[in-house]
Parts: sequence; structure tokens; C-alpha cells
Amino acid sequence: MSEQLDDDGEMLFRQIHPACLVEGVPGSDRFMPSLADGGFLSVDRASKTTPEESHALYTRTGKLSAAVFGLTVGEFSGEAIPCRDAPTKESETHPENPAHALADYSGHESKRHKNIAKRLKRLALVHGQLFPPPATGDGASN
Repeated sequence: MSEQLDDDGEMLFRQIHPACLVEGVPGSDRFMPSLADGGFLSVDRASKTTPEESHALYTRTGKLSAAVFGLTVGEFSGEAIPCRDAPTKESETHPENPAHALADYSGHESKRHKNIAKRLKRLALVHGQLFPPPATGDGASN
């Protein structure tokens, strides 16, 4: 059985697909599980990886990610979404990921996920894009 995360301040990283990032803002649907996810949202733990390493591992198998955003365990808890450690073993389609965790939406009806995701997106925007560093737009190359 996996360990429930209880450090409310721990950041959890979420990969954002390029098609879901418009002018540096992720779609709120990136903060809720898809139908295929069975009520669980995949994230990576800051206590075990960095945003850059999380991105590199995710994209290593050809998956696309334009940015990494984050939410804390406490922010998920504020929406009654417990998070648990869920490291993955290497398979043909996925690399080993000891930092993998799951945000468990199963306590909510799926029709509530969209409103929860909108609130979580607002919180993620407060933290800002964690990787890659957002473009400054000033044309500077340094």
C-alpha cells in the first residue's frame, strides 16, 4: 500500500502538453484526471525530483510537455483530494519514476472535477511556471 502524503507544503509537479498551454497559461483540464485515468491525476514529488528532472523523465519516451506547473499537497487537500506516493517501475512504455505520485479525485463525482480543476489552476498560476523558465518577452538573450 502506498503512503499518503502529509507534508502540506510539498510541491507536486504537473506536466502541461503544448496544445494545452496558451500564452503561458495552462488549460484547467490539465489539473483533473481524464476519463482514462480512473480518477487519479499523475504528478511528481518535489521531495524526490526537480521540475527540470521531472520534465526530462516525462519527455524521454516521446511524450510532449511544454511546461511544468505545480500545486502543493495542501492545495489538493483543500479540495478534499488526498495525494499518495505511487512510484512506478520501468516498463516498455514508461521509465522508472520513484518521484511519481497520484492525486486521488475518486471521492468526487466526475461532474465536479471541472470546477475543482479551475480552482486548482488558479493556485498553480500563483506558483507560476516552474520549468522551463518562462520567456521574459524582452528579447534579451542573457
